[in-house]
Amino acid sequence: MLETFTGSDLRLVFDEARRSLGEDVLVLRTQIQRDGRRTRVELVAAPAAAIQELRQRLDPAPLVYPRAAGGRGRSGPLVIGLVGPTGAGKTTTAAKLALHPRAFGNRKVGLITLDTFRVGALEQMAQYAEVTELPLEVVYDAREMPGALQRLDGCDVVIVDTPGRSPRSKDANQQWQAMFRAAAPDEVHLVVPASMRPDLLPSLVASLSACRITHACLTKLDELHDDRAVADLAARLTWPMRWVTTGQAVPNDLHPAKAAILGALGLPVTTARSAAA
Repeated sequence: MLETFTGSDLRLVFDEARRSLGEDVLVLRTQIQRDGRRTRVELVAAPAAAIQELRQRLDPAPLVYPRAAGGRGRSGPLVIGLVGPTGAGKTTTAAKLALHPRAFGNRKVGLITLDTFRVGALEQMAQYAEVTELPLEVVYDAREMPGALQRLDGCDVVIVDTPGRSPRSKDANQQWQAMFRAAAPDEVHLVVPASMRPDLLPSLVASLSACRITHACLTKLDELHDDRAVADLAARLTWPMRWVTTGQAVPNDLHPAKAAILGALGLPVTTARSAAA
């Protein structure tokens, strides 16, 4: 989405950006360096249409809580699933979502973990649940899922944590994905670490196609020192985004995606039109 143009003359560099990206090019950053008689101009730009599309994805539809829907659709808690690669921070993100008031307000949250494969994963989730007094269900088989959801029926929100398995581990993937589908999540968030190479995304998404991803969540933004890399990865995640995380602190390092990603681009959170409204 972002492209960098360089040269010795600002007008010529801008003209090159306009020829490459179109008349609606949006300049996000300009840097001019002078060394004696030499001038170096660096301009970072993107098509305005691409920025607008990104803005729309960072403004997802509000959460709908089935229990409060006045009898419309199913009753019970809102079920949100977290899927993604090993090391993406899904378990920590689940704890942040469960505890941060920016996520679900003061609604009661329960946890389900399917991560019984990874050494220490179940212990980590159990510790979060014990310290925070959140109800936790551990599911080992798809046939156990209805009972787990029934025991959490008093919650307003249920977060389902999943293992991060290699795309080559087909048997294990099929096992936990069958359990995941049995949970029938209302939203499925692909949790992606900001340091992940963008070229690895297609194979990751393909390995999780059965999960029916609806949203994306970028984690570990604090590990990147290049705002452009954050923006480039966000642009490749074609789903709406509600949240990002910036560290290990639970729950403080959870933030609205819109402010974090537009801030990385040097753009205001609100447009002139929305501010006027």
